[in-house]
Amino acid sequence: MSGPRDHPALAIEGLTKIYGSSGNGVRSLQLTVPRGGLHGFLGRNGAGKTTTLKCIMGLLRPEGGQFELFGEPYHPAKAFKLRGRIGYSPELPIFPAHLTGRRVLQQYGRMRGLSPAEIRQETKYLLETLELTGAADSKVPTYSKGMQAKLGIAVAMLGDPELLVLDEPTSGLDPVAMAELRELLRGLVTGQNGGRTVLLSSHQLHEVQQLCSSVTIIDGGSMIVEGPVDQLVHMMTGGVEVYRAEFQSLDEPLIADIRSLPEVALVEPVEASMNALRIRLKSDTDLRENFARLAVAHRTFLLSCVRETLSVEDLFLWFVQGRRKAPAVQQPIGPPRVSPPRVVPSPSVSAIQQMPERGVPLGLPSTRAAPENPIAPLPAAIAPSAPAMESPVIQLQTEIRNLEKALDEQKNLLSQLDGDLENGRIERVRFDEKERSGLDRIAEIEKDLAERRQQLPKDTAENPSGERYP
Repeated sequence: MSGPRDHPALAIEGLTKIYGSSGNGVRSLQLTVPRGGLHGFLGRNGAGKTTTLKCIMGLLRPEGGQFELFGEPYHPAKAFKLRGRIGYSPELPIFPAHLTGRRVLQQYGRMRGLSPAEIRQETKYLLETLELTGAADSKVPTYSKGMQAKLGIAVAMLGDPELLVLDEPTSGLDPVAMAELRELLRGLVTGQNGGRTVLLSSHQLHEVQQLCSSVTIIDGGSMIVEGPVDQLVHMMTGGVEVYRAEFQSLDEPLIADIRSLPEVALVEPVEASMNALRIRLKSDTDLRENFARLAVAHRTFLLSCVRETLSVEDLFLWFVQGRRKAPAVQQPIGPPRVSPPRVVPSPSVSAIQQMPERGVPLGLPSTRAAPENPIAPLPAAIAPSAPAMESPVIQLQTEIRNLEKALDEQKNLLSQLDGDLENGRIERVRFDEKERSGLDRIAEIEKDLAERRQQLPKDTAENPSGERYP
């Protein structure tokens, strides 16, 4: 049963997931995704975005936190039926190399529990919607990055979920592919077949600027601010006008006269410009004519005077880095005209680590009592392990070799499985079950392999065995 329409699509309170003694992870994180529209989830690399999304999908077990999905209590590790209302695409989705795009959708459709008729219908619809029909029967490795990103979104859309959770969907795309994906995401929300909610995790601030009407910004594993973009802009500026004025020439007496105007709150030079000022007013009064008269009085001219518009990048820098790249000051002048967005202080790491185990909110299990993870663990042969004195690079290379070996073994098993089916040594139902399990294992190994290859230093050309990595 759907929750009331006034409930957000997703609400999280107090999400905590700490990785070991390092203190990395997320701490008492709050996140509210309004129903309908695109919501940006922003943060620096390592801020906790991917950890949060994996907790939402039940791929990681948090130490604490309360979840609501469309107004209903939601336990990611247990509520499989409710979780079916979410579609998820990880960063850099990786699919088995021996499958075509059509076969990928068919396999994941089976895992979604769709009927054969639904799989045929949705596969056809998604290939057409994402403009992949021409490459539907080509194997995934032949796809461009943009096509692979589209295929990842197509998989997330199987079963027509109401909420799409997309982790860095534009990562590594060229400008043309980014533009195509941008139009696709808009269509998911506002198009003829729209009506969905999209939670978009990204560090591409320009993309978020063009797509999202609201954002959540996190840093150090905690939410620092969230709300509609226009309200966040208001928080920075105090609801007053900010102008960028460029003069033919500029001297201190002219700047002093501009500062002396009663309506002017702040005057500061524009970076990388000799004759431009950023002028912040105390109200929404239009003073451009006054600036022009002062310029003439000082034997120069006002060449241009335009109202500045803040970007999502300005907001991000303001709230995360404390840098004033945007036209704002530390304390807005005058009371705000709208209710400010939510800004939440973050507890210290030590406070989180000292939380009593019996105090886990919402009855979430502790890590010791947690239910079995629905995703099968990797083989012990590829579990990260290394001698204490082994260098990090050698350890990483060892893990890569083990992952490559495990990947080859899984692919060989699938090939043998195909032969067993053709020779009648296995029934179709049993074949489908084993194939799904094998494909899941391959996707998991390939993802881990890609992550470790990215961690390998660029100047490390060879591993200890002399094999060269791509």
